[in-house]
Amino acid sequence: MKRKIAVLANGWNHLGIASALKGIRSVTDKLNIDVFLFLSFAAFAQSQERNVGEDSIFDLTDYSEFDGVIVFSGMLNSQKTPERIAKVIVKNKIPGVSVGWPLEGLDFVGIDNFKGMFEMVDHLVKEHHIKNPVFLAGTSDHPDSNERIDATKQALALNGIELKKDRISYTNWEYLTAMKQAEEFVKSDNPPDAFICANDHNAIAVCIALQRMGYKVPQDFIVTGFDKITHAETFFPSITTVYQDFEKIGYIAAWQLMEKVEGTSHADQIIVSSSFVKNESCGCKSTEEGEQVRHEFCIKAYSNEMESLITQADSASMTNQIFNGSNYDTLKNNILNFYTNSNNFKGHDFYFVLDDSARKNLMSSSFPAQKKYSDKMCCLVAVKNDKAEYVGDFDRKDLFPGYTKGKKPKVYTFTSMHYDDTLFGYIVLSDAIDHISDTSLNHYMIQMNYNIEQYRRNCRFDELNKALRNISNTDQLTGLNNRFGMEANAVPVLMHAHEKNKKCAVMFADINRMKHINDNFGHLHGDLAIRTVASSLLKEMPQGWVGIRYGGDEFIAVGECGSEKMVSDYVKRLNKTLSTVVNSMNLPYPLTISCGYIFTDPKSSQSLVDYINQADSIMYVHKQKTYEEEKEKNQTKSVSTDIKSLDELPHKK
Repeated sequence: MKRKIAVLANGWNHLGIASALKGIRSVTDKLNIDVFLFLSFAAFAQSQERNVGEDSIFDLTDYSEFDGVIVFSGMLNSQKTPERIAKVIVKNKIPGVSVGWPLEGLDFVGIDNFKGMFEMVDHLVKEHHIKNPVFLAGTSDHPDSNERIDATKQALALNGIELKKDRISYTNWEYLTAMKQAEEFVKSDNPPDAFICANDHNAIAVCIALQRMGYKVPQDFIVTGFDKITHAETFFPSITTVYQDFEKIGYIAAWQLMEKVEGTSHADQIIVSSSFVKNESCGCKSTEEGEQVRHEFCIKAYSNEMESLITQADSASMTNQIFNGSNYDTLKNNILNFYTNSNNFKGHDFYFVLDDSARKNLMSSSFPAQKKYSDKMCCLVAVKNDKAEYVGDFDRKDLFPGYTKGKKPKVYTFTSMHYDDTLFGYIVLSDAIDHISDTSLNHYMIQMNYNIEQYRRNCRFDELNKALRNISNTDQLTGLNNRFGMEANAVPVLMHAHEKNKKCAVMFADINRMKHINDNFGHLHGDLAIRTVASSLLKEMPQGWVGIRYGGDEFIAVGECGSEKMVSDYVKRLNKTLSTVVNSMNLPYPLTISCGYIFTDPKSSQSLVDYINQADSIMYVHKQKTYEEEKEKNQTKSVSTDIKSLDELPHKK
């Protein structure tokens, strides 16, 4: 048996999923089962493209590799996502449990939103005599939000109060939207006496908005929430809310799943009750009673702030040390060096996994970035026992390299690296509950994703700059360096050789009778002659040398050279190759070159141009000698004395 389960959840409900993981581990640790948590940070306030990139983490794995799957469907950003995943799980006959929303084919652990909300609203009417409340909901299609609205409506109706449609406003779970809507209701012709909110975040936002307007809670307005997050208890006033015991929910879901795996499950649906929690925001709990909790929170807040500053410094250090460059090799080395010397997650196993398509895209933009994971991955760094190493390529189905079942069960958290819906890879972190609950993992991923996208753009800009430099440095007819290219590429070769106290050879080549070719056969043939010579020059050039088109039909080759034989052999090969090519072309004119070369002196202050001029002079001597030899040869062939043009000279057929 594999003895590992998959858990799918959303990290924005960080306290809920952290508590649920504790409940799950109370089961899986006893059974020595590893938990693979696939965590998205999709949110209603984010763009659709960004949420697609976050939710792609759910498509990373083959769920048939697991004993079972728990889907926290109520936490996910969209109903379509858990429904799609459920179909895959059912199709592959994998035991599965949905927490939050019923999904066809999966067992169900539900949370009774209704009971706690009904009791709280009934309490507000009977004990605090509210008569004109408004309800700040989440989204119009969210089942949890709608169930909380129904509970509110029924509790109010039982007390003779109608919650009309215009008294329900949808915040999309957004903090700023909740603040704005609270302000609008207060300024309206019919201000409410209570704000009943679909969650604690919105309730806190309402309290802040009212305070900024000069009002007090609960003296002027009653405010309530839902979820009992940590800040609901420590906020002033503490928020009257509804408690969902996620640790208990996680425990029940894990047992339900394992019973399904073992075939001993007796129930396919379990509902966990919620409970009403009285606090200061409705006037039930005194300030004195809340002070002890806030006292402890304030002490911890200071340490959290200091740790946050350290985290921010670490984040800045990460940005400076890892993402300082503009090519893949630099990134690979920087990542390994950084995590060798500074680990953000000391004491945890950590894997930085780059998707193969993202790696290719960093190397060259001709490889498009992908919106789906590749079959191949590359682990740029694996940290185990606080020791970092580069691992390299592995198959995506393995999820991360070197996984083996250990003696002590672990929770491995997977989060997506992406920019919008373009995928870069993912991060794997072991036993990260604390980093989830304090939101540091979320902040880390936001920074990491931003940095990688900026680095990808740097690579693209560097690539474009190189292309532009190449265009400006390259002779368009031959592909050789032009004079700009000579300064950029040949001069450094000379300087580096002299720094090592080594000589360079500077070879100068010139096409013989180029004017004759242009004047009698046209400039297209002239261009052909130049390209033919340049091609031979490059073909036979020693490795590491630089070829240059210096003028119209003048060529330079520069490179480190240890002996005269090396350069003389190059000239011989060049002439032989050119002769072979010309013979195969059946040109109506001879095409030959004259060459001259010189060696540089590492101790001399002469420039490359100085050496080129000397090589040119030597070439000219050879050219004159060639012309004299040709003239002498042609005289032995009884050439007519009344030749009017060079066309009448005998040519090689």
